[in-house]
Amino acid sequence: MEKKVALANCNSYDTNEVFTAVCKVVNQLGGINAFIKPGERILIKPNLLSAKAPERAITTHPEVVRALIRLVRSAGAIPIVGDSSGGAIKGVERVWVETGMKKVCHEENTELVNFETSGVVETKINHKIVKTVYISKVVLTVDGIINAPKLKTHGLTTYTGAVKNFYGTIPGLRKAEYHKLVPPGANDFGALIGEIFLAVENKVRLNVIDAVLSMEGNGPSAGEIKKLDFIAGSNDANLLDYKMVELLGFKPKRVGTIKYIALQKGYMFPFAKNEILGDKPDQAKLAGFKFPSTWFFNIIPRWFISILGRFVWLKAEVIEDICTSCLVCVNSCPVKAIEKKDGKKPFVISKNCISCLCCHEMCPSKAIAFKKSFLAKFLIRG
Repeated sequence: MEKKVALANCNSYDTNEVFTAVCKVVNQLGGINAFIKPGERILIKPNLLSAKAPERAITTHPEVVRALIRLVRSAGAIPIVGDSSGGAIKGVERVWVETGMKKVCHEENTELVNFETSGVVETKINHKIVKTVYISKVVLTVDGIINAPKLKTHGLTTYTGAVKNFYGTIPGLRKAEYHKLVPPGANDFGALIGEIFLAVENKVRLNVIDAVLSMEGNGPSAGEIKKLDFIAGSNDANLLDYKMVELLGFKPKRVGTIKYIALQKGYMFPFAKNEILGDKPDQAKLAGFKFPSTWFFNIIPRWFISILGRFVWLKAEVIEDICTSCLVCVNSCPVKAIEKKDGKKPFVISKNCISCLCCHEMCPSKAIAFKKSFLAKFLIRG
């Protein structure tokens, strides 16, 4: 099948408007029946980063999931919904409720699958540090997957969209463990995400990204909401990411996941010259989209790190005036570099911090800032 990207303008999360936009995107790509057969069990995989309300633009909006559920049923297939949230440590039920997924799935009579309790399959990957990953058994046993990411920036990976969404196929705290094993920068983490995606790529039928409300700046949870007012989709996850990053005025080859998968498939930049089908997005809304101030840190080559790495560092620090002592940062740190003493706010032990930014990603109060070395301040602006 020819690889395509399509876009439909969508100005709100009204149920009918979202369904119309999602249908328009899918029809431009060939129609739902080109991707799904009657009787198949299809996993709809949203981005449920944490237990946050949909209007915060941190998670895929439930109305986008509702539209996909209805489309899957229209093809005579069986939809299920699932993801492994970074906030599952406090209970996946809380994530389902706060993100609106439980309500939508109840209304649409659709099963919500708990990746944390559904078993895993140890899967070999071609990564220089991590040789196997534990992927949710559900992901590998369904007939197909509809990937439903949120368009956001990401402090560690620059951009999180279709490919990065598959990091959520790793259940529970193993996601944090991989952060500990794989150092940030030098594209190592982008390569890990790329390998996880490639391990499940044969299951992925369709990718539909929610960009009605997106997140810019220092995402994926502490950035600013950016209203882009569109839904986009593709039958190729990396192509969708490429076109979205390009649309937002950034160079796709600076995004580790895009670059890594292009390398594995033998693509030369620019590899996505095809036009986006469907509607034209509002250029005024796209203008000035802000990527993370840390993006430069993610493309520093390994030889540079090996020579000057101890002079180029980025560490987390807790903003005490904002911190509510909820202890999410303490519980989410894979190397236990954040401590809490009686009567005091949590604090980061800098020498133990591996700059994975898990705490920044999970903090519900935006109370995690970046402390940079002198050379990092020079190289990493913003």
